[in-house]
Amino acid sequence: MMYSKVLRVEPTRESTRVLLEYYGKEPSPGQFVGLVFPGESEIPLGVTDYKEGELELYVDSERLVQYLRKMSRVIVEGPFGKPVEIRGNVMGIAVGRLYHDLLYPLRIAKRKGYQASLNCESCTDEFQRPSQEVRWDLILASVPLEFIKTLPRNTLVYVRWVKMNCMMGVCGVCNVKGFLPCVEGPFMEVEKVVDKG
Repeated sequence: MMYSKVLRVEPTRESTRVLLEYYGKEPSPGQFVGLVFPGESEIPLGVTDYKEGELELYVDSERLVQYLRKMSRVIVEGPFGKPVEIRGNVMGIAVGRLYHDLLYPLRIAKRKGYQASLNCESCTDEFQRPSQEVRWDLILASVPLEFIKTLPRNTLVYVRWVKMNCMMGVCGVCNVKGFLPCVEGPFMEVEKVVDKG
C-alpha cells in the first residue's frame, strides 16, 4: 500500500483517464490495483498502462471522478490478480468502453513487437481491427456477461461482473464456479466461468 500523487484526471469521450505517480511494484499485463479510501471503500480498477513511475487507470464512476479531482494523493494497493503472459500476437474483443480492460496487455504486446489488434466498434484508433491473416497466440475479451457464450473457446475473458471485496481471495465474494477472479483472474478462461452447452 502506498500514497500516490494524482497527476491528471481528464475526460475522454466515454470515460475518465486518471494518471497517478506510482513507485510500487510494477504491474504486469492483466493485473489490477485498488484505490483505498479509508473508512469508506476500496475500489478495484484495471491497469490500462504503466510507464516509468506513472500508472494509468480509466474510471467510469462520476462519483469517483469527482472525488479524485479533489484529491492530491490517493492510497494505491496492489497490484493484484494473475498476470497475463504476452508471448505472441494478441487479439482483443470488447464492447464499448470495456475495451479499457484490454489496453495494458495490448500495449505490452505492441511494445514487445507482436501484432496487437482490437475487435471493438467505435472504441479507439490505437489498434487496428484483427486480420484473418494473422495467427493469434492469445485472445482476450471484455464483454457483458450475456456475450460470453459467443467468444472463442480459448479466450481469456475479464471477469468484471463479480464484486471483488478483499482482492486477495480471502472473503470468497468473487467466487465464480469455484474460482476466485481476484486471485486467479481477472482474466480467466471462458470454459471456467461459463457453461458453453
